[in-house]
Amino acid sequence: MRWLLSPLSLLLICWGLSGAGVALTLAYLDRLDLVQTFMRREDLSLSAFTTTGAAWLFLALLAYAVGDLAARFSYRSPQRNNLQINLTRAAYLTFALNLVLLGVTALWIATAAAQAGGLMHLAAAAYIDSLTTRDLLLENKLFTGMRLFYAALPGTACLATALLCLGPLPRHIRGLLLSILIGNTLALFILPIVMSQRLLLLQLLLSCYLVACLIRGRLVGWGWSLLAMTLFLGLWMAREAITNPMFDRSTFDIGTQKLAFYLINDMWNSFAPLAVEIPHTWGGLSLEGVMFLTVTDGYFAHILAPRLDVLQEVLGGGEFPLLTAAYVDFGPVLGAFFLAFVGFVIRFFFIKARHSLGFALAYAQIGATLLFSSHSVYLTHQNLLFSLVLISALLKLVTQQHAPRPQPSPLLFRSRRKPLPQCPPLPDSLVRQITLFTSQRTLPHAKRPRHERA
Repeated sequence: MRWLLSPLSLLLICWGLSGAGVALTLAYLDRLDLVQTFMRREDLSLSAFTTTGAAWLFLALLAYAVGDLAARFSYRSPQRNNLQINLTRAAYLTFALNLVLLGVTALWIATAAAQAGGLMHLAAAAYIDSLTTRDLLLENKLFTGMRLFYAALPGTACLATALLCLGPLPRHIRGLLLSILIGNTLALFILPIVMSQRLLLLQLLLSCYLVACLIRGRLVGWGWSLLAMTLFLGLWMAREAITNPMFDRSTFDIGTQKLAFYLINDMWNSFAPLAVEIPHTWGGLSLEGVMFLTVTDGYFAHILAPRLDVLQEVLGGGEFPLLTAAYVDFGPVLGAFFLAFVGFVIRFFFIKARHSLGFALAYAQIGATLLFSSHSVYLTHQNLLFSLVLISALLKLVTQQHAPRPQPSPLLFRSRRKPLPQCPPLPDSLVRQITLFTSQRTLPHAKRPRHERA
C-alpha cells in the first residue's frame, strides 16, 4: 500500500493517465467535433507533439526519480521528541478557524449579492452569464488576498479528516469535524460553478483521501472514493453546461468532450515550449506563489513581462504543467536539477509523514497536487502555501510537552502485521499521542492561468 501513496507513484499515475487520455482522444479525434472546435479556438496544432518534447518529459521524470531516490537513501531514523497533540483542542480550533474561512467567504458573497439585487438575482445571473457574475464577485473582494481564505478550505477539511481518523473522539467533537467536511465540500461545489477553480474541490477530495490512507495505513473508503469522483464529475458537468450554452448538445456530451480537450490542451502546453526556442523566466513561474505572499509579485511581473509575453505563443489555455514549467524557468540542465530537488523534498515529507501528523497533513496536500500536476504547478501555488502555513500554526497551538516515556513513539502508519513476541502491543492511550515535527518547509508557486482553471 505504502508504495502506491509514494510521491513518485502519484506522479506516474497522473502522467500515465493523462498520456493515455490524450492518446485515446487523438485516436478518435475525427469523431470529437467539439474538441476540434476548442483546439482551433486556442490555436493548438498537433505539430507541437515532437520527439524533443517527449524526450524532455522522460528526462524530467528521471530527474525527479533521482531526487526521490536520493531522499530515500539519505534518510536517518528521527530522534524521538516529547511533543504531543491534544486532539480535542485541535478539533475545536480547527472548527473555529474553518468558521472564519467560511464567514469571510459568506460575507464576500453577501456583498456581491447586494450589488446584484439579492442572492436570488445573483444565482440567476450566474446561470445566465457566469463570466459577468464572476467579474462582479472579483470586483467586490473584501480585501487584497481575500481569496486565500476561500482557497484554504481544502486544508481545514484535510485536518478535520485526519483528526477523525486518529480518534476515538466524543460524539459532539466528531459532529463538529463532520460539519467541516460537509460545509467545505458544499461551498467548493457551489462557488466554482461561477468562479471556476474546480481544482479546489479536487484538492479537497484528494487530500482528504490521502491523509485517511496515511493514518489508517491502508487504502480505505472505496465507496467514498466513488462518491467523491461522482461529486467532482457533477461539478465539472454543471460548470461546462453553464459556460457553454451556445452548443445544442447534452450536458454529458459537452462535459466529456471539454474534458478530452483539457487533456489535449495540458499535454500541448507540455510539448510546445520544446518545439521552439523560448526565453527562460528564471523562477518566474515556480516562485510566483512566494512572490505573491511577500507582495513582490508586481515588481517581478514588471521585470519578466517581455519574457512572459513571448511565452504566450507556446501556451494554450491554462498554464504550464509541473515538468515543463521547470524547463521554461531554468532550461534543460538547471530544470532537471530543480526537479530532482523537488523530488527530494517531497519524498522527505512522505518519509516524515510516518511519524508526524504535521508532515502527514502537508504530504496529503502536496500529494494531491501531484495527481493533477499535468495540468498546472499547483504544488507551489499561494493557495497551497497559505493552507500549509495555517495547518502548521494550528498544530503548534495544540502541541503539548510531556515527560519522556520508556515506550517507543507510535507510528502514524498502522501496520497490519502481527507484533513480534518480544514486542508487546502498545496501550490504547498511546494511539492518541502523535509526535509533531513543528517546522514545515514551504515550496514556491506557478504562474496564474491565462484562462479559467479547470
